[in-house]
Amino acid sequence: MLEWSRRREFLLRNEIAESLSLNSPLDLSKTLHNYACVSLILRGPYDNLEIGFIQRALHPNDRWGGHIAFPGGKKEDADVSDLGTALRETFEEVGIDLLPEELIGRLDDIQARKHGTMLDFFIRPFVFYTEREFHVHLDQNEVADFFWISLNDLRNPQRQTQYELKRDDVFIKLPAISVDRDPPLWGLTYMMTQNLLKHLAK
Repeated sequence: MLEWSRRREFLLRNEIAESLSLNSPLDLSKTLHNYACVSLILRGPYDNLEIGFIQRALHPNDRWGGHIAFPGGKKEDADVSDLGTALRETFEEVGIDLLPEELIGRLDDIQARKHGTMLDFFIRPFVFYTEREFHVHLDQNEVADFFWISLNDLRNPQRQTQYELKRDDVFIKLPAISVDRDPPLWGLTYMMTQNLLKHLAK
């Protein structure tokens, strides 16, 4: 039974990795030098994959406090690689000790923006698949919660919604996904999620 479980995981990892490798991911490191690395963690069977999100902790001076995101953070000088940054930050924020061999691919780098203006900063998303169980331990200074949601739910048309944002005294509506929390999944995290869903639909 254990041998079959390992073989099933191997086949599933390969299937997801193949979907992610159809195109080379966009690399913004040639033009932008400041960046963060995040972890998109998948688990479960291929027809009902789940993905892990964090809800950021609330802080008076953090305009993104309480928002939905992926675990991760800025690269530090001590990090030996971008993958190392993603692994370290994920462990520090939520206590999930991912293994390098659980990496199955990378998505396009995505440039950060503020009030519609592109910033000199980008996010590099790494995708992992695991069948291990984890004891989640939150860094409560940064993370209020960690939760799983199925990709099927994220694809559900009934969960498609909008997030209203005020920019220069004008309210604009941006695409979002309801994850039964306030605010919904929107912004850069929404864009990375849509990129992943697009790859896995191929």
